[in-house]
Amino acid sequence: MNVTTADDVTTPAVRHSPGDPKPPPRVGPALGGRLGWFLLVVVVTAGFGVVASRSPDPATGPPTGDAAVAAAAIDTLLDPRFAGDPLAVLPRDFTKVTDVVPGRATDPAGRARAVHVGGGCSTPWGDDDTRWDYSVGCKAHDLGYDLLRYAEEKGEPLGPDARRRLDRQLAEDMHGQCARDPQGSPGTCRIVATLYSAGLVANSWHQRWGPPRAEPIGLWTAGLLVVIALLVVRVPVLRRTRRARPRQPQPALSPEEGDRASYLGFLRMVSLGGFILAESVLALAPLLDLSGAALWPMTWLLQLVPLFFFAGGNSNLLAWQATTTGYGGYLARRVCWLIRPVLAFVTAWLVLPLSLDLVNAPPEAVRTVGRLVVQPLWLLGLYLLVVAMTPAMLWLHRRAPVLTPLAQAAVVVGIGAFGSGVFAAHLGGVVLAALFGQLAFHYADGTLWRLPRAVLAGVGLAAVAALAVLTTVGPLSPLVMAEPTGSASFVPSAPAVLLIGLAQVCLVALPRRAGARAVARSALAQAARFVHSAPMTVYLAYLCGMLVIAGVISAARTAGLPTTAVDWLVQPRPLLALALLGVPTALAFLLFEWRSTMDPDTGAAPHRAGSRWDSVAATLGTGYGAIGTLGFAVTGLTGTHATPVLLGVPLDPMSSIIHLLLGWYLLHSVRTGATATPWPWLLTAVACVPPIAGSTGITVHWVTLVLALGLATSRFLTDRRRSEPSARARHEALATAESVP
Repeated sequence: MNVTTADDVTTPAVRHSPGDPKPPPRVGPALGGRLGWFLLVVVVTAGFGVVASRSPDPATGPPTGDAAVAAAAIDTLLDPRFAGDPLAVLPRDFTKVTDVVPGRATDPAGRARAVHVGGGCSTPWGDDDTRWDYSVGCKAHDLGYDLLRYAEEKGEPLGPDARRRLDRQLAEDMHGQCARDPQGSPGTCRIVATLYSAGLVANSWHQRWGPPRAEPIGLWTAGLLVVIALLVVRVPVLRRTRRARPRQPQPALSPEEGDRASYLGFLRMVSLGGFILAESVLALAPLLDLSGAALWPMTWLLQLVPLFFFAGGNSNLLAWQATTTGYGGYLARRVCWLIRPVLAFVTAWLVLPLSLDLVNAPPEAVRTVGRLVVQPLWLLGLYLLVVAMTPAMLWLHRRAPVLTPLAQAAVVVGIGAFGSGVFAAHLGGVVLAALFGQLAFHYADGTLWRLPRAVLAGVGLAAVAALAVLTTVGPLSPLVMAEPTGSASFVPSAPAVLLIGLAQVCLVALPRRAGARAVARSALAQAARFVHSAPMTVYLAYLCGMLVIAGVISAARTAGLPTTAVDWLVQPRPLLALALLGVPTALAFLLFEWRSTMDPDTGAAPHRAGSRWDSVAATLGTGYGAIGTLGFAVTGLTGTHATPVLLGVPLDPMSSIIHLLLGWYLLHSVRTGATATPWPWLLTAVACVPPIAGSTGITVHWVTLVLALGLATSRFLTDRRRSEPSARARHEALATAESVP
């Protein structure tokens, strides 16, 4: 029985006779609604640009040597009681280091000031000292900034208090000039002074009150325009038409296979939730003066990452068996859905630190809770890799079903025995993800169900016993999850996670068909299906709850704790903090997940002949999606002092968001069959320009740019050749009609 929804209904066209007047163009709520959503996308993108382009936190400390002389000079120049020579307090090599020649000037109050002679009141359109003559104060402020740059050149940046005091002094100078000589318009003078002061504060906040530096405004503007374009062509409510995607039928599954698939689908959501819950507890532990090492029993219970890859391996297998459009269609179907949660993590990273600041969380909590986003990003990045490897893994399973997982387990043990550092942790995560994805094939073909329950129980108990021995008298740490303050990896000890994963696989395989069916049809499984359909909304709503918990704990640690948690919650700052997360949560639901059909297990591309360029677009989309995901995991939302490089690609937040959205768009183009047209390739070429301009010599972007331009040209010429016969036929028919008397 076919069910037709409101979105599937098409209103038949109304026929008009030639004499009827043409109906007026439709300019109704649809256009107004799309314009409103477009403006919202622009505002959100601009907010991302402002936050993501902030400078990294400066590494400051007590100044020594020449940096201490610069700090003392700032203190002296800001002291209104100082009556000596202002140039005498500057470091002796100040001009040599900064290439700035200082001078003396007398401000309107009659005070001798040291100034940057070539400075002035900076504005976006250049220096503008205005008719109220703020020039001396602005030039003195510029010299103070030169001292901050001097200390940075000496390798010891000064703390944020120095820049705050310099900005405050300029604001006082400008308002003082309005009081002394308002030029007949004191109100306007005060407004201008206030605007200058606000601009100072905004710029200093953007640079985290560290040393002033020039910013690539033009490059970031170009990048944000590309981000807006990628969002406009991808967000459903901004597209002119919304076509319902037909669903591809699943492969014929026996009742036994169907029960296994539903059972593992539920466990996949449970494992992901358990992992995020454990990382949240580890993040909140410092607020309660608890060490992560004391929570090792919880990590044994909630280190469910092996189960996540085990259950996901079965889902990947079904998706690969169901595809009718080749490897490109398979990648588009799986990876396109995986990129959506990454957008939720980026959104959370955008507003979570500010929300924690509003609830007076300590700086350590802001940094620690902010790292909550990193661990799921690495998890999703590895899962994306396993998705791409599934066809090759299935090939290995059919030819070496036992040898392949044994070899992978041996590699894990070798990493634990001889590897160390972040690289070993990351490599161990990759191999573990592939291993448990490989074991899922043994569950899918019924091998694990054919093993006696006694064997499964024995292997599981032996794995737990081995883990207990190795963590008690052996070299392994009992904490089997990476703390949020540690490296961006879920595997602090690869052998320990291997043993826990083996125990989990044995436990999952114990229920047979009846038990698996009962779990799959339970109320909890129904709730997990909602999480599966709206992961961004659920995750952001969960972070709202985490914010409340962190705020209550922080309030409890202060002297002025309200009587109840409700009293604290209804205060303005907590409400604003919740709104900062609540608004993105609603937008994620409305923009991406409302009436969404992007189900990775049942949705698929329409029944069509796949374009020969689908595999190219899907491969590029998967690669750029992975680079964007891992880029955010490495750099965070505001970058690092040293630009990290991943596989030859320099990483920064703007490039990461472009990579992420470009990958999402290319995979979506495969799903909609747009790769046969020139437009996706033209947009791909445009999206490569900001990363190339930001870091010259990036081979991957140059290759993509050349390939995309070549494909766009090829598709354009092909479409033109195809349209020429029909245009010629129309021209001939028109000529024939005109020749008839």
